[in-house]
Amino acid sequence: MVESENELTNPVIPEKTPEKPKRQKKKFLQRRSTWIFLGFSIAFLILLTGVLLGIPRGINDRVSQAETQASPKIQAQLESAKLDIEEGRFQVALDRLDWILDEMAPYMSEAELTEVGNLYSETLLEIASYATPTPIPSPTPTVVVNTPTPDLRGEEELLNTAQQHINAEEWDEAIQALEALRQKNLKYESVQVDGMLYVALRNRGLQKILADGSLEPGLYDLALAERFAPLDSSAEGIRTWTRMYLTGASYWGVNWSQVVYYFEQVYPMLPNLRDGTFMTATERFWFGAVEYAEQRADAGDFCLAQEYFDKALVVKADPNVQSERDQAEEECFLLNNPQTPTPSATP
Repeated sequence: MVESENELTNPVIPEKTPEKPKRQKKKFLQRRSTWIFLGFSIAFLILLTGVLLGIPRGINDRVSQAETQASPKIQAQLESAKLDIEEGRFQVALDRLDWILDEMAPYMSEAELTEVGNLYSETLLEIASYATPTPIPSPTPTVVVNTPTPDLRGEEELLNTAQQHINAEEWDEAIQALEALRQKNLKYESVQVDGMLYVALRNRGLQKILADGSLEPGLYDLALAERFAPLDSSAEGIRTWTRMYLTGASYWGVNWSQVVYYFEQVYPMLPNLRDGTFMTATERFWFGAVEYAEQRADAGDFCLAQEYFDKALVVKADPNVQSERDQAEEECFLLNNPQTPTPSATP
């Protein structure tokens, strides 16, 4: 009985065990943070995949667009180069082919590259055949051929002579003295000789272009000068306008719209630039604009004809052109303002 009373008065308290609800709550929080982390990871992977897939697609779209825009330019220059070769303008054809290879090579197909290479080889062969005609067999000469007397002057004297010619703007003589110096001693003051050759070739090229009207030989001298140093902005600009002059002249009588397009850019910069025909860039633009305007008027496009008659009259006034312009203006007005028939009164 005593024991039972003790048990009642002092009940045995069982040992406390960890509360399960708290442990379950902790696991639940851990599980929720895991799901949040997985959600962010999946979203990041989806975003990263979209970016990685979108960048190549965008690049491919831009490359495709560039190829589409480049194809007409390539074909136009190829056709013009073929026409230049047929008509004997080999240097102009080379300039066109060089432009295609420099600017459009990344957008060209294998077939186009092969065609450009074949045209380039054909043009070089044509130039070589014109430059070195086939020799005609001749009997053995009985007269002794005199060889030129070698220049026995020293290196320093040749260098001083070349400098004097440069100071006097005698470019041919300066180049001859420098070439003689190079043949005598290739390593003598090589840096200074290179600079003098650049100056002489650059200035001789500009003289041929601007004063003599020898455009292609002038461009050749500028190309030789560029081997020694990059051309300055002035010479580079003149070379650009000269090439555009030659390109516009290649369309003469064939495509007046192209003639106007090129010479409209050249004549404001170099109005007196001319070639062997002695026609300046300004005269070529005026003539081309009149021809193109008359061509558009014959086709019934009077408004465009009026525009190009106006461009020609800005350059030079001409009563005949003025009369054609006025007629085109009248026809253009009638096209844009058709007369509506007036209803007659009812009898």
